[in-house]
Amino acid sequence: MAFAAVVARTSPQGMEYLVRDTGRAEWALSAQAAARFQNLREATRAAMRLPGQLRAYALPAVS
Repeated sequence: MAFAAVVARTSPQGMEYLVRDTGRAEWALSAQAAARFQNLREATRAAMRLPGQLRAYALPAVS
C-alpha cells in the first residue's frame, strides 16, 4: 500500500514538510524527505497535534 499524505506548512523559505514529531517537530524543504502517512485522516491528526504556532495541514503525497 502506498502512503497517501504528508503534513506541510508555509514559512518564509517556502513550503516545509514534517519529517518527524518526536518531542520536537523537524521540518524539511523537500517533499521527498517528508514523513508519509497512510491517509489524509492520519496526516490531519498529526497536524492537529502540533502546537498552535506550528500551524500545519495535510496534503496528498506526490509519488
